[in-house]
Amino acid sequence: MVEHYGAGQPEYLRRGMSGCALQWMPVSGERSRMGRMDTTTARPFRFGAVVGTPDDLARWPTMAQEVESLGYTTLLLPDTLGTPSPFAGLAAAAVVTTTLRVGSWVLASPYRTVGEVVRDASTLQALSGGRFELGIGAGRPGGERDAEDLGMVWGSPGARVDRVEQVITAVREQVSPVPRIVVAGSGPRMMRIAGAGADTLAIAVSPVADAEAVRDVAHRARQAAGDRTAELELSLQITGFGDQIPEWISQRMGMTAADLIAAGAAGVLSRDMPKAVASLRHLREVAGVSYITVPGGFARALAPLVQELTGT
Repeated sequence: MVEHYGAGQPEYLRRGMSGCALQWMPVSGERSRMGRMDTTTARPFRFGAVVGTPDDLARWPTMAQEVESLGYTTLLLPDTLGTPSPFAGLAAAAVVTTTLRVGSWVLASPYRTVGEVVRDASTLQALSGGRFELGIGAGRPGGERDAEDLGMVWGSPGARVDRVEQVITAVREQVSPVPRIVVAGSGPRMMRIAGAGADTLAIAVSPVADAEAVRDVAHRARQAAGDRTAELELSLQITGFGDQIPEWISQRMGMTAADLIAAGAAGVLSRDMPKAVASLRHLREVAGVSYITVPGGFARALAPLVQELTGT
């Protein structure tokens, strides 16, 4: 079953929500010049569920089937030592589902060589019938501990970003069919890499970022994409549902649901479904965000919203 937040949750929730743990940068610049997106070309919504480890790993196939039945487009698996190995876990999910896409959320570039990623991505594309989405980033804060345990060199920020670019190039050249590629980040260089070679940019912003702040980052992403703007999908993770927030926000960042609500955080959805639907439509209208990722603990509760908005 899809995991819920609370006692006994998987290690990745206690340490900092998923392998993506998207690093965010403060947004600067003048917002008033950006205006709204052209809604006549808005992408249809899709949703991904970021899942953790069930108490009994034998239940993993059942969890994947449930995510598919709830209407989610993708099942997303973090890349940490506290969660299942992404490629093995996603392969197991792919063989028991039919339409559900499976994605890494996201691979930390220092944990594998370029050749390892190419080999595993090729295998998973074949096993899933082309349903794999390769999510990759330069590594979350604290990820150096996992790198050390894996016997890998964490490296400088620049070296880790170099590896991201090398992986994308190699996968596009050597994996067939080429999987969708998702880049997680918000820095100028990561945005340039996403703009040049990714299908999706997972926007990294503070949990308290409002729709205007998300719009600012989205604007920079579109500038980086240049002629590829129409091809680049934008993604945002949900950071709260009503008065509930993931433990990584409360424990690691010291924030409360009240803090996020008071800030007008774009990632917090109301428990009133019409309001939640309106919030996401507004976010797409002003920032162009159409791919919404949902913590596993909210997956069941948000299923009606997912079913209403997917494809619209």
